[in-house]
Amino acid sequence: MNSTPKSLNFYRFSIKLTLRDRNTGEGVAVNHMNLVTKIILLITLLMAAVIVLYTYANEQSIGVVEDQINLANQDRLEHFIKEIEDTLDQVSKYSNILTKDSDFAELAANALPANRYDYSTLAEAVERKLGLFGLSSDWMSRINLYFPASGRALSSHTAIQYDEAYLRERMTSEWRFREVSVNGIEKRAFSRFFVEPYAGISDLKKASIIVEVDLMEDNIVALLDSFKTKGNNDPFLFKAPGQFIMNGSSNETMARQITEAYDWSASSSDKKHEMIILDNKKYLVYFFTSPKINWTLVDYVPLEDILAPVTRSRYLFYVTAAMLLLVGGVAVFLMYVHLQIPIKLLTASVRQLKQGRFSTRVKLNPKQEFHELSVQFNEMAEQIQHLVEKVYFEEIRAKEAVMKQLQSQINPHFLYNCLAYIISMAKMKRSEPVVSMAYSLADYYKYTARNVTMTTTLKEELDFVSSYIRIMNDQLNKIRCTVSVPPTMERLVIPRLLIQPIVENAIIHGLETKLENGEIRIHAAEEQEYYTITVEDDGSGLTDDKLERLNAQLAAEEAQGDSFGLWNVNQRLRYQFGKESGLRMEPSPLGGVRARLQWRKQLQVEGGGEHAVDSARG
Repeated sequence: MNSTPKSLNFYRFSIKLTLRDRNTGEGVAVNHMNLVTKIILLITLLMAAVIVLYTYANEQSIGVVEDQINLANQDRLEHFIKEIEDTLDQVSKYSNILTKDSDFAELAANALPANRYDYSTLAEAVERKLGLFGLSSDWMSRINLYFPASGRALSSHTAIQYDEAYLRERMTSEWRFREVSVNGIEKRAFSRFFVEPYAGISDLKKASIIVEVDLMEDNIVALLDSFKTKGNNDPFLFKAPGQFIMNGSSNETMARQITEAYDWSASSSDKKHEMIILDNKKYLVYFFTSPKINWTLVDYVPLEDILAPVTRSRYLFYVTAAMLLLVGGVAVFLMYVHLQIPIKLLTASVRQLKQGRFSTRVKLNPKQEFHELSVQFNEMAEQIQHLVEKVYFEEIRAKEAVMKQLQSQINPHFLYNCLAYIISMAKMKRSEPVVSMAYSLADYYKYTARNVTMTTTLKEELDFVSSYIRIMNDQLNKIRCTVSVPPTMERLVIPRLLIQPIVENAIIHGLETKLENGEIRIHAAEEQEYYTITVEDDGSGLTDDKLERLNAQLAAEEAQGDSFGLWNVNQRLRYQFGKESGLRMEPSPLGGVRARLQWRKQLQVEGGGEHAVDSARG
C-alpha cells in the first residue's frame, strides 16, 4: 500500500520532466549547462582569477625585490669604493704631514747633526714616525722618502738608494696601479707621490722632499674577499683596457666575459646595473666607478639566485594551485558520478517511458544517494507496464475477436461457391470432379478450421492459394499461376485467408469469362519501409472510374456492393498492421487488375509469434 503513493509522486515528477522536455521543441535534452559543467566553470573561473591575481602580485613583488636588491647592492658597491677612497685619503693626509715634518725637513735640507748622538736621535725619530705612519692604516703599505737636495732615500721596509731616473720616470700626483718590487719580490700596488713643495712634481730641483706611498694589491684582494663572503656574488675591480683585480676565489674567465659583453663606452654615470646573458643564463651585473682611482668595482650575481626565494614561493603556489585543481577535479568527478549520472539515467528512463518502452528500469549502486529514488521509479515503471500490457492484451483479444468474425464471414462465402460447383457437377453427372472437390474442400477446411491462432506464414498462405487454384482449375482448366517470393519473406506472419480471396476475385471477375487461358501473377517484395504483395491478372480489367469506386468501397467502414471479400481482406490487414496498411486496386500491365497489399516493416514480426507491445500499438 505504501508503494503506490511513492510511485504516483514520482510519476508527477516525471511529468514535469516531460513537460519541460517538450518546451525544448522536440523532446530533446535541455540545452542549458548542467550542474557539473557549472561547477567546473565556477572552479575554473575562481582558479583563473586566483592565478591571474597571484601572477600580477608575483610580478609586482619580483619588481619590488629586484629594486630593493639593486639598491642594496649599489649601496654595498658604493660603500666598498668609499672605503677604498677613505683609505687613500687617509694615506694622502698622513703623507702630506710627513712632507712638513721638521725632522724630515732637516734631512731634506741636508742639515744633519755632527754629533753622533744627535744623529742617532734623529734617525730613531725618523724610523719611529715611519712606523707610526704604517700603523695609521689597516692596509699593508710601504713608504719611501726621497731627498733630492742631499741625494738620500729612506724606506719603511728595506734600505733603498736615491734614484733620480726612477723618480723622473714614475713620479705622478695621481694614484697609479703598477708593479713594485718589495724585498726582491714583484708585486702590484696603488702608488702615488707627494712632493713638497708641489712645484717639484714637474722639476725635481725644486723639490725638497718626496714621499712615495705603495698600497699593496693584497689589501684590495682581502677587501674583495670580505665583500664576497656576504653573498653569492663575485666582485672584482676593472679598468679598461683589460686590467683586473680579482678576489681570492674569483672566476677570472667569467669576469672577462662579463666585461667584454658590456659596452663600457655607452655606459652613463646614472646607470648602476645591467642585465647580461651569457650561455643562455641571465646575470645581474652591478658596477660603480671611483673617480679618484678611475677603477670600476664590478659585481655579478645569477638572476635565478637573486630571485630564488620568490621563485620557490611561486612554485609552491603553482603546486598548491595544481593540488586545488586536482581536488576540485576529484570533487567534480564524484559529483558527476553520484549526482549527474543518476540524474541522466533517470531522465533517459523517463524519456523511454514517454516513448512507450515500459520495461525500462534504472540500476544504481545501493550506496548512491539516488538509490531510493531509482527504487521508486522502478516500482512506478513496473506498475505502468502492468497496466499498459493489461490494456494492450485486452485490445489484442478484441482485435482477434473481430478478425475471427470477419474470417467467419469469408468461409461461408467461399463454401457457397464451392457447393454451387459441386451441385453443378452433380447435375451434370460428373462424379470425379465432385469427389475431387469434396477432398479439396476437406483439406481447405482443415486449414481454415485451425482457429487457435488467426495468423499464418506467407509460405503457408501461398501453399493454400495453390491448392485453391487447383480446385478452380478442376472447374475451368485454363488458369496458370506464377509465384515470386524472396526467401526472406516466406516466414512473414500475415492474417489467414489474406491472399486467397483476392485470387478468387481475379478468377471470378477477370478470368472466368475469358475464352482464352488466363494468368495470375503473385509477387512479393521488400521495400525500404514496407512489405508489398501484388496479385495481378490478364483479364478484362476495369476502367479508372470503376477502380476509383472500388477503392472507395474498400476504404469504407462497412462493406458495400459485391466487393465484400476484398473489403474483408482490407479490414483484417488494417486491424493487424495499422491504419497505414491496406489493400488497393490498380491497373495491371497485363491488361487486368492488380491488387496491392502493403504494410509497414517495423510492425511485422517473423515466425508466427506474438507481436511486441510497441508493434501492436500502431
